Amino acid sequence: MTRLQRAPRALCVGLLAAAFATVSGAWMSAKPLAVHAASRMAAIVHLTELNIRDPKDANVSVIVYASGPGARVAVGTGELAPLTDTLRLTALEPITADVSESDVHIRLLSTGRLKVGGAVQGGRAIHLTATGRHIVLLKGGTGADTITDPE
Repeated sequence: MTRLQRAPRALCVGLLAAAFATVSGAWMSAKPLAVHAASRMAAIVHLTELNIRDPKDANVSVIVYASGPGARVAVGTGELAPLTDTLRLTALEPITADVSESDVHIRLLSTGRLKVGGAVQGGRAIHLTATGRHIVLLKGGTGADTITDPE
């Protein structure tokens, strides 16, 4: 008889332990998702290899713009700042671009062709290079592409 009285109590304790494990397991699994989303690395491109091939004049005119919101850019040793408008550059300095959420376009308006290259952090690419008059740093740090603009 003692054995039968302990069986419901053991069943009750087992069910309570299972319910607690289920609830605490669900609570625990939601936290890593939030931590994972917050700790996702930004895709940063550091263009340090910049050159203009076949320039016909000494004036340099380059524009930098983004194809959507969320891009951040730094020129030279500056801090990354949101790119809300087109940057107009008159000299080629190192460019750092956060391409986590948007493509970043670099377009040479003066004569010649741009040749850019540099390291990528947090993206699928490790290093990228591109040559052309209109270069696109692809969203997510996956690489670079060139666009042939009609002249």
